Amino acid sequence: MNDASILKTMMLVTTFALLSGCVTPLRTGPPPSPAAARLDHFPPAVRLNAAHPDISNMVAELLERASASADNSFDILSLSGGGARGAFGAGSLVGLTRAGKRPQYEVVTGVSAGALIAPFAFLGPAWDPSMTTAFTATQSSTLMSPRGLGALFSPGIFSARPLRERIDQFVTMELVDAIAHESRQGHLLFVQTTDLDAQAAVLWNMGEIAKVGGDAARALFRDALLASASVPGVFPPVMFNVEVDGRRFQEMHVDGGVASPFVLTPLIAALLYEEPDPQIFLGNLFLILNGSLAAELETTPRNTVPIVSRSFETSQMYQVRASLAIAMEFARQRHLKFQFTFIPSEFNASGSLDMTQEELTSLFNHAAQNAVTGDIWLGVDQIIDNKER
Repeated sequence: MNDASILKTMMLVTTFALLSGCVTPLRTGPPPSPAAARLDHFPPAVRLNAAHPDISNMVAELLERASASADNSFDILSLSGGGARGAFGAGSLVGLTRAGKRPQYEVVTGVSAGALIAPFAFLGPAWDPSMTTAFTATQSSTLMSPRGLGALFSPGIFSARPLRERIDQFVTMELVDAIAHESRQGHLLFVQTTDLDAQAAVLWNMGEIAKVGGDAARALFRDALLASASVPGVFPPVMFNVEVDGRRFQEMHVDGGVASPFVLTPLIAALLYEEPDPQIFLGNLFLILNGSLAAELETTPRNTVPIVSRSFETSQMYQVRASLAIAMEFARQRHLKFQFTFIPSEFNASGSLDMTQEELTSLFNHAAQNAVTGDIWLGVDQIIDNKER
């Protein structure tokens, strides 16, 4: 199913729901002060709300702590969303491993599909087989399971159960314990969701979650990944029960890509930090865009669905370009070498919701081979010159 047909189905379901007078499911309201909300059985450090007044200092201090754990280079990897196109990022990392070009990352961040890649990238090449299976296995084609008339009475055209079960399959206690171990070394793993009520990005410190241990940590780890990948309208949002001053509330979280295509809060926070040490951040900032950067000229039909779809794609493209500008400035100020890659036009990747095994495997293998045989990274000047690559 391509993006246009998904959008058309969404619009038809929405229209039907309005005409049928469906009742909106009741829910508990959000906390009046989102930055003060706490999850049961977890310390406040497991997540950071971008609306927190002290977010700049908090994140900058975390980055400095991570930099102290660096080997010969402080390396940050940031993975974007992209749905099925996440197979590009996973394949690129596997290809870098095969080519002997993959560093140890001190900080890994992920949004949406990038969030699903991020734990494997964080743990290193030993977890490449698990990442390969996660993005190329036959079962991936079952992730898009239509809910039929159920979509009229609760949000999301597709059921969340297949995706939740898929994530649960790979978020094992072994993986959670390994994440906790890396976190104790000072390394950082951030996954981003969007708190829809507060209209704010939320950074989940997955290492802090993992260090709590046990089934509760595994469940929250899974749910944070699920929320980061829950495209609004396509999958149901993920609800988190929180507490503020003894009162209970519910937060509604959706795809982290709604807030930004990359995890930008740590970068912005570090830029705003008043006392940076320019020597601390010597190393590399790697960004993997699971999509295209180039504008594509085509005739847009005078029809509602194509116009809405094309407008959304255009908005996303410019959001990516703005995010790149922030990342470049962060790298420049912190003496990091900026390195970026995206899906070349010759890959001819299909829609972000095409979860068939054939499409996922093809994109994964293309990306892996490209990383083995060539230099996939572009610098600042090359990005300007290679938007049509």
